[in-house]
Amino acid sequence: MLNLEIGSSKVVDGKTCILTRSGAGGHAVYGPYVQLQPGHYVVEFSLAAAEQTASDDDDVCATVDIAADFGRLIFAREEITVSRLRTGPLRITVAFHTNEPHTFEFRVGVSGHLPLLIEEYCPVIPINANAEYAALLDASHFPDVTVLPKPAIFLEQVADFRRLYENGATIRIVADDVVVTIDGVSFFVRISDDLRFIDEIFFRSTYNFSLARECCVIDIGMNIGLVAMTFARKNEVKEVHSFEPFQGTYRRACANLSLNPEIAGKIIASNFGLADHDEETTVYIHDTSDSGAFSIRGSEVGTPEPISVRDAATVLRPIIENARSAGRDIIAKVDCEGSEFPIFETLEASGLIHQISAFMVEWHRSMDGNTQADLLAPLLRHGFLIFDLTGKTGNGFFYAVRSGAGAA
Repeated sequence: MLNLEIGSSKVVDGKTCILTRSGAGGHAVYGPYVQLQPGHYVVEFSLAAAEQTASDDDDVCATVDIAADFGRLIFAREEITVSRLRTGPLRITVAFHTNEPHTFEFRVGVSGHLPLLIEEYCPVIPINANAEYAALLDASHFPDVTVLPKPAIFLEQVADFRRLYENGATIRIVADDVVVTIDGVSFFVRISDDLRFIDEIFFRSTYNFSLARECCVIDIGMNIGLVAMTFARKNEVKEVHSFEPFQGTYRRACANLSLNPEIAGKIIASNFGLADHDEETTVYIHDTSDSGAFSIRGSEVGTPEPISVRDAATVLRPIIENARSAGRDIIAKVDCEGSEFPIFETLEASGLIHQISAFMVEWHRSMDGNTQADLLAPLLRHGFLIFDLTGKTGNGFFYAVRSGAGAA
C-alpha cells in the first residue's frame, strides 16, 4: 500500500509505484499484511532516484524493513544511502526468518533527502536456511516487456499477467509459451479464456474444500485441468477421475499435467464425456467459442469434431465402489455445459447419487427449460443439504453435502 501523504501514485511499465516528494518523510510503502508460516524467506524491494540532487552520498534516503505486529516487531532492516542510487534503479534483497506465524509488512521509509520512485509490490519467496537465493529471485521476476520476442498472448494480456504476478503468481516465458504458477500449480496460458478461469479457481476458491478423511474426486468437465490439479494438491485427495470429451482441450489438460509431475499421478484423465448413454458422434464447435463453452450438444455451425460419450452410471459405478471400499468419501465437481441434467438422472436411477458425499455444480440454463430445480430435487430426496448460489441470470452454481437425514 502507498502513503499518498508523502507522494503520488504512478504507473511505470505496468508497475504501480509511489513518487515521493522532496522534504516529505515517513513510510512510503507499507503492507501488504501477508500471513507467513514459520520458515526462511527473502523479499525484494525496488526503488530509484526520481532525480539527482546535491545530497551527500552518505545521507540515508530510504530504509527498508520487514515488520510484524504493526511495526512493533522488526525482523530485518537495511538503510539505503544516496550513493547507492547514483547509478540507476536499485533492487534490494532482504532475507529473514520467523519461528512463529505472523502477519508481515514489507515497508519502505523515506527521509525526504531526494524524491524516490518506489515499486509497491515486493516479491517474497520461501527459501532454505542456507539457500543461494539470487537465482530464485531472478526466476520470480516479472518478464521484461521490453525484451522481445514474447508470446503474443503475453503482449496482449500483459496487464492481466502483471495483476496475477502482484497477487503472488510466478510468470515465466518458456519458448513460445507463458507458464503461470499459483499455489504450487503450474499451467500454460495460451488463449485469453485461460485467464478467465484463474480468478474463479485460485482467488475466489470456488472449488476449495477441506476434509479430515481420505477422498476420491470425480471431475466431470476437466477443461484444461486447473481444478483437477488444485484437487490433487490436497493431501486428503488420493485420486481424481477427470472427464473431457474434446480432443484439443484434453491435450491441453495433459500438457498442464506434464508441468506438475508430483501430483499428475493422482489424476486419471479420460478423453470422453459423460451423459446418460453411450455414443460416438460428431458435433460442431463454433469458431468463436472458447474451450469453457464447448458442449457435447455442439453448435449449429462451426468445425466438426468427433467425440465419445459414455453413460455416467456405468463409468462411475466401479470408481465409486472401489473408493468406498477403500474407506474414501466421494466428492463430485460438475461443470459440463448442460450434460449435468442427464447425468443426474442416470445417477439417481442407478442408485449412485446417494453414494456421493458432496457436489460442487455449475449448471447451465438450457433450451429444454431445465433449471436447478431438476438437479436439486434428487439431492433433496437423498438427504443433501444444499447451498444454492444461483443468480437471476446466467449460469448457476450450488454446493450440496449429504447430511444423512432422510438419506436412502
